[in-house]
Amino acid sequence: MKILKNKAENRDENKDVSEYKKYKPDKLAEALSFPQGTFKNFPTIQIRGNREITIDGCTGLLSYEEENILLETKYCRINIIGRTLTLSNLTKSVLAIRGFIKTVEFTM
Repeated sequence: MKILKNKAENRDENKDVSEYKKYKPDKLAEALSFPQGTFKNFPTIQIRGNREITIDGCTGLLSYEEENILLETKYCRINIIGRTLTLSNLTKSVLAIRGFIKTVEFTM
């Protein structure tokens, strides 16, 4: 049986803690040699297979049906089409949807 260590124990002790607290989009901008803050306000979307999608940066839920969920973000609308779609997590800016996801559409 593998025992997982605390995240703090897994850190390299020689690295500055502020590096770990850096916002992920800022790390992406740094890696691509873009100015800091370039990707900060864009929604972050994680798709796990065709069964779950998580959107960080959601500003509103426009439509909620079993086969269609329409979300608002700062820069676009995201339409998720599928079967038996349900909201599994809803916080101030993060929304998770579970079900059988067929299509994810983006409109400006």
